Amino acid sequence: MRKTVRGRPDGKLLATAPVPNTGDWDTYQATPAVPVDALTGRDKLSLVFKSPQDNAFDVDAVQFSNP
Repeated sequence: MRKTVRGRPDGKLLATAPVPNTGDWDTYQATPAVPVDALTGRDKLSLVFKSPQDNAFDVDAVQFSNP
């Protein structure tokens, strides 16, 4: 399973990262930072999560930073 970052749900793919299976709904695991293609100006981002099953994982937090 992977998480993706897009400018909008059906927009250009800006980044993708794996989502590990921790084996338990309440066991969180940090994932490594991935580079996101730069956008110009001020934009909204959409995080798109796709899985073949419902309730595939739980997101605790998402953090963006400027390197």
